Amino acid sequence: MGIRALQTTDYRTDYAGYTASGNQRVNDFYNGLSSASEKSDSNGVGEVLGLTMIPYNDMMSYGMSAFYSDQSTEKDPIIRVSSNYGGEQRYYDVSVNEVNPRNASQLEMFALSCYQDDKGITDGGTYGSFTRLKAYAQNAADNGYGIDLQNPDNASTKMNWVSMLQDMANVYLQNSQTNTQYLDCSGLASTLEKLSDRLEETGTNN
Repeated sequence: MGIRALQTTDYRTDYAGYTASGNQRVNDFYNGLSSASEKSDSNGVGEVLGLTMIPYNDMMSYGMSAFYSDQSTEKDPIIRVSSNYGGEQRYYDVSVNEVNPRNASQLEMFALSCYQDDKGITDGGTYGSFTRLKAYAQNAADNGYGIDLQNPDNASTKMNWVSMLQDMANVYLQNSQTNTQYLDCSGLASTLEKLSDRLEETGTNN
């Protein structure tokens, strides 16, 4: 698989001027973002919080990186995601408090996971909790639950990450050799479910 290098230091100032690219796959990817994400008018600060890849076609994937936005606060944390999906460098600010794990895209869950790992809400481990989320999602797809995130057509598709984790926890529970995965899935599902419940109680539901 070809991997396009991810640019993480090219901070632009013309963020508000994104237009349709002429590439339908790229347009669909960015148009699928919810109100939790908006074109960035900020700069990234601090160290990189996480890196991930999004499949573009069967031969190529593109990268995303996450930093705190310089507009982020303790009460309103904002993650600045940089992506060169489709070969076009774009920047989006993701309001962590508005990401609903029951209805979120990969970009939004990537931002949320990076924030939660940094704050110790979730265990980032070696490669970050989002890497594990994607692995569980792929395992779920292989077992007939949810969507296949390796399918480029699903790059911007929103999914219920809570339900996916709960389904996979039940699968892992049936095998004594996957007890570690069961415990991890259950823990992640519980954390995300509580967050989603709070959002829905306050009327913030993407």
